[in-house]
Amino acid sequence: MNQPVLSIDVSKSYSYAKPFISYGQPYSKPFSFDHTYDSTKGVLNLLNSLEDETGIKPKVVMEATGNYSKPLQMFFTSNGYKIIELNPILTHKQKKNSIRKVKTDPIDTNRIAEVFYLNNAAEKYIISEHIEGLRVLCRNYEGINETFRELQLKFHSIVDLIFPRYDTVFYKLCSRTSLEIIRRFPTPNAMLNANKKELETILKSGRQSQKWITSKMDQLIAAARESLPYNSAQQSLAQVLRSYVDLLLNHMDILTDLRAQITEKAKLTPAFTLLLSIPGVGELTAATIISEIGDISRFSTVKKLVAFAGLDPSVYESGKFKSSHNRISKRGSTHLRKALYQAASAGVRKSNGSPNNSILHDYYIKKVNEGKAKKVAIIAVAHKLLRIIYGMWENGEFFRVD
Repeated sequence: MNQPVLSIDVSKSYSYAKPFISYGQPYSKPFSFDHTYDSTKGVLNLLNSLEDETGIKPKVVMEATGNYSKPLQMFFTSNGYKIIELNPILTHKQKKNSIRKVKTDPIDTNRIAEVFYLNNAAEKYIISEHIEGLRVLCRNYEGINETFRELQLKFHSIVDLIFPRYDTVFYKLCSRTSLEIIRRFPTPNAMLNANKKELETILKSGRQSQKWITSKMDQLIAAARESLPYNSAQQSLAQVLRSYVDLLLNHMDILTDLRAQITEKAKLTPAFTLLLSIPGVGELTAATIISEIGDISRFSTVKKLVAFAGLDPSVYESGKFKSSHNRISKRGSTHLRKALYQAASAGVRKSNGSPNNSILHDYYIKKVNEGKAKKVAIIAVAHKLLRIIYGMWENGEFFRVD
């Protein structure tokens, strides 16, 4: 292949690079450059020289290294160079093929170039700024929501110590009303000595009926009388509990704001309304699926999309042996796979005696009856759901039950 490339081994604050005229024909020795504007701009002079030498515009090849490689990719793309992003699995495999176990940055630039030339790697898909923004919001929502769930668990453990029967009063212990009440009255004694007007005012903030408010007040007093709290260091426990309440309320505000931003961005993509027509797919799930896929046209077949989601089965064959119990590859987008799993779980669930999504539910039951474990059956449903999404999105059609 007579394609000149710049092979880059990316690190956090600097990288090693080596230019090649073609396979096995380096243009110069490897060199390092800092991830600064001036240093990176200097690499452009070398790329221009390489283009003058070969008459072909070079491509920039690097491993997918997450946040470290993104600024470099953006820099070279904005200067008109096409990016080849290699899967680290391929470069690791190339390293294992070497007889000697040698690991240095300059040698890694050779391996990266070899993987490109030997595998004829495709150019990196550059998503639009709009989809990139949606992806950033969705992924960070997921991360903050995970922290929120961890905070809830720690908050529950403190409540179990300081006010053991409090969790019998509210179905959602971390609702705003519940959090405000226990911040103000964190112990059974504080609740028994509470000002009834103040307690009623907090309960009214939830905009419930007077009957509900009266019932909750009675339940709170009963829970306080029945509780057997851990009486040691109660003042310190109450302070810690109030700190958790502040953190939980702060996270709730952040998540509410992020969700609103995600919905507004997602509404600007035509696929959003299509995906919302699928029972079991909510706004956040639909937005996540769109942000991870980007443009459905970049997948020429549904199999390629399934592989991108990591829902394709791994294959193990050796001689006459062929495994019949193959797990999914899990080599694609973790965020897309998780969103599909959540949508599949919601789709097969029943509400008021009827399944949310009859097509997904029937397929789930079929898999369970075939002897599949429930979790495995849900993964199979997620696979089917992705195929449905591919057809809908590609043809611009809403979900329908045939």
